[in-house]
Amino acid sequence: MVGLVSLLLRSRLDPHLENFQVHFVLFGFVGLMVCALGYAAGEAANRRTDARVLLLSLAFMATGAFLALHALGTPGVLFSQDLAGFKVAIPAGLLVSAVFAAGSAFVDVYPSIASWSIRHRALLRLALLIVTVAWFAWTVSKLPPLRSQASEGATGSLLASMAIVGTIVYAICAARYWMIFRQRRSLLPWATIACFVLLSEALIGVATTGERDWHASWWEWHGLIVTAYVVIGFAARREWRDERFRNLYLAATRQRHEVVTVLFSDLVSYTSFAEREPVSEAARVLRAYSAVAAPLITRRFNGELEKFTGDGIMASFNSRGDQPDHALRAARAAQALQNSWNALLERHPDWPAMRIGVNTGEAIVQEMGGEGNITFALIGDAINTGSRLEGRAPAGGVLIGAKTYQRLPTGTIAAPRTGLILKGKDNPVDAYLLQMLPKESQN
Repeated sequence: MVGLVSLLLRSRLDPHLENFQVHFVLFGFVGLMVCALGYAAGEAANRRTDARVLLLSLAFMATGAFLALHALGTPGVLFSQDLAGFKVAIPAGLLVSAVFAAGSAFVDVYPSIASWSIRHRALLRLALLIVTVAWFAWTVSKLPPLRSQASEGATGSLLASMAIVGTIVYAICAARYWMIFRQRRSLLPWATIACFVLLSEALIGVATTGERDWHASWWEWHGLIVTAYVVIGFAARREWRDERFRNLYLAATRQRHEVVTVLFSDLVSYTSFAEREPVSEAARVLRAYSAVAAPLITRRFNGELEKFTGDGIMASFNSRGDQPDHALRAARAAQALQNSWNALLERHPDWPAMRIGVNTGEAIVQEMGGEGNITFALIGDAINTGSRLEGRAPAGGVLIGAKTYQRLPTGTIAAPRTGLILKGKDNPVDAYLLQMLPKESQN
């Protein structure tokens, strides 16, 4: 800020530096990189259903998209004239970004915002895309108020007012993030604070540089924006690659209660099969087993494949809290998995049969481990019971817990198995041998 004031007070220190090609390449590249950073954060948010990182990703993508629009409108490159909408694209994008940044800063204060954002994340991304495309169309159509060649940050204009609002919002976001993360010594949260401070300073530059297009003071606030995202990119790059944004996760993401349904499957007497058969044949069975199970559970029924343990599989449904029909999904997945494996057994009758256990109940989803190995483990009696039910299921069968059965639709056919004694449990457990589910079209 001292540098900006110095440039504004002494005109000889604020020379005219006009280079259309450098402007186009630099800000086009930075815009794309910021969008890529936002996309990476969005993928992390999807994987862990974290609202803070989701809103941050939208803030990054808003800035990146409007940076790219600003570069696109560089006069003399793709467009012969200077269009007002492209000239003011960066401040407009930063204001849109500020809305999402503020949401990320206060999402822990209002949990309803977090759940709404996660449920409607596709809609939020679509809305951002629509705003970007609409701004482009509005600009090239030269519709009011983007008809005249208004300069960026013109003093006394509506744009200057917008810049002031954005300055305040980013400053508040930086202060809020400092309050949240001041006790946590981690690079990425502090880089996020630095990013918001730099963006706030950049918008001060927008509001004060007035008509100084292409002067050093004009380039400086552009440089502040670039620096803000270089800092974020550097910090994210330094984090462990599989969980780059974990240090920004909400506490509710790190540990939360969910009602989930778990699916456990196992190949009957696989150990004996592997003992008597060549190693290549035992490996072939497991390869076929995983090739059938993984896409069926994750893609067809949108379950979470928690782990493979030799010939055992554990999968979960609703571990992210976004599948109200999780019991039915798990039951259908179990039935489909048995049908697919039985079809393979018809061609390979010497292969071991499969048994499956499914159970529903409360669990804690908790972050476990540290850098290098982080998992979000399911903990609770319902998980242990599901594993024990799998051990009591008959070969080729699906044994489901009572709470799972109660959540299945009318028309489900299942044979009761009451009073089962399960290993490690003091009290008998009621279960059902699943035989048939209603057709999907009837649900």
